[in-house]
Amino acid sequence: MIEPIDDMLAGTIGFRVSGELTDADYADVLAPALREAAADGEVRLLLVGDDGFDLGALKARFEAARKDPELDLGHREDWRRVAVVADANFFVRRLFPGLAKVVPVEMKLYGRGDEPEARAWVAA
Repeated sequence: MIEPIDDMLAGTIGFRVSGELTDADYADVLAPALREAAADGEVRLLLVGDDGFDLGALKARFEAARKDPELDLGHREDWRRVAVVADANFFVRRLFPGLAKVVPVEMKLYGRGDEPEARAWVAA
């Protein structure tokens, strides 16, 4: 499940993610937000993973986003920064480099208590 974060800084978008992103989550929430951000200039994205956050599923969704002809987000100039805030356990730390290779942009992984720092970094 994915829910927008309402109080994001100007020029950034953010979502709280729990569990696996479904096809409907991608089509109805994530893809339109990415499309709008790219149309406005560049994607500056914050993802906050709640309990059950599945980084592997997120990686698959970003692979789909890069290849989606309607989004046309496969170009580095469409992206600026992506910050992921999650419980940085061993599994997440192992998967994060793979996600970073899929998204053609500067990415950082933050621990659960570091959301304010992640928000500031995405907006910088």
